[in-house]
Amino acid sequence: MNTTQPKDIKRMLLILLALFFGGVVPIQLVTLSTGYAQLVMGKIKGPEMIMTAHQLAGWYIPFVYIPAILGLIIIAWYCKTHYPDIFRRIVIGFGIGVLATVGLDFFRQMAVIYKWLPGDTPEMFGMIATGSKNFAWYYSVGFLIHFLNGANFGLIYAFVWGKRSSYKSAIGWAVAWATLVEIGMMTAPPMEPMVGPFGIDYAWPQLFLSTLIAHIAFGIILGIGVQYFLKDSDRRWFWSFLLGKSN
Repeated sequence: MNTTQPKDIKRMLLILLALFFGGVVPIQLVTLSTGYAQLVMGKIKGPEMIMTAHQLAGWYIPFVYIPAILGLIIIAWYCKTHYPDIFRRIVIGFGIGVLATVGLDFFRQMAVIYKWLPGDTPEMFGMIATGSKNFAWYYSVGFLIHFLNGANFGLIYAFVWGKRSSYKSAIGWAVAWATLVEIGMMTAPPMEPMVGPFGIDYAWPQLFLSTLIAHIAFGIILGIGVQYFLKDSDRRWFWSFLLGKSN
């Protein structure tokens, strides 16, 4: 009788739940909320779009977003003792994702200053999440969501790619991942309905180039950081990591 099978199934379930709670669920807050406002209700931009998006975010945050973050914390706490390889990918991916967002923000803020972006990302996120007109409150919440988004994208990278064979490979894959995120941002709510694909209806090509450079910076920092902190035993792509196979 194979006594290791239940442990393997538990490990696979924890990996999938951590990826779902720490990636898919939190990242979809803004896309689903603005998609509901823009594509379903026809509120493309402005205060009406913000408040319509808040209608969905108002229940998504307490019933989906916060429980998912708490679920990720519980999984990380459990894995610290029982599955340290999962714990490392959660903590390192999440933490380096936050750090990489700082690098991204340097270029994003420049685009805001020069008005190449239609607004300040944390401000929009915060108003959608809170529905409040209190700047200190909604900007603080939006700032938190913005950095959590970066952390969530970092966690996905760490889970899917792990430690690569070299820093060059890590940077290449991380930049590819960040570029994919950039393409998604440029072709999905909230950006595409407001400014057209890749910003062609707003500030072309400045909007696209500034956000692309910001995401490339994000990818470079993410790749270097995850590569540095993960162990040699973490040199596994997602499928091998999920199945517990060595390279």
